[in-house]
Amino acid sequence: MTTDKNKPWSPDLSAAEETTLFTIANDSLAWCVEHNQKPFDFSPYNITEKLKIPRATFVTLKINAILRGCIGSLEPSLPLYQSIHDNAVNAAMHDPRFPAVTTNELPQLDVHISILSPITTIANIDEFKLGEHGIIIQKGYHRAVFLPEVAIEQNWNVEQTLSYLSQKAGLPPDGWKSGTTFQVFSSVSIGSEDIPQ
Repeated sequence: MTTDKNKPWSPDLSAAEETTLFTIANDSLAWCVEHNQKPFDFSPYNITEKLKIPRATFVTLKINAILRGCIGSLEPSLPLYQSIHDNAVNAAMHDPRFPAVTTNELPQLDVHISILSPITTIANIDEFKLGEHGIIIQKGYHRAVFLPEVAIEQNWNVEQTLSYLSQKAGLPPDGWKSGTTFQVFSSVSIGSEDIPQ
């Protein structure tokens, strides 16, 4: 079987599977914000075989287009459905940049889930495709990541993206120019606008 290198990466989920993941994310947010004492119950959801495949994911929360929390995993260590649940909870409750989401904020949250492709190390920053690739910078103990949509949302060019990524990693703005390694990945983002109402 041959693969089309020009075809965007995809986890190959059905619309129903995407809806299941999005529902899990939203239900997980309500569950943790309302401090439900019982363990989260996955039994109401149709967990298909594709949703059991280990995937790296991110969950991003915004209110009025302003970031409210974003947590993810770069390693596919958990089944997709479990990863979405965990990252939704962590984005709401444990993003160190923000206080925990409150019950009053729940109806205002704009939720996006991102499913990541396998990560690839690039030899040259010229291989980074703005808007198509997410990017990870590493220099010593410093490490940071941007999802593919960040640069587009901020209207950054490549150099601006790398400058802000360097600063996110705790480096000077030009820290990306020497002694760094870069990795890239693709992702599929699912938001409320993608889910049939």
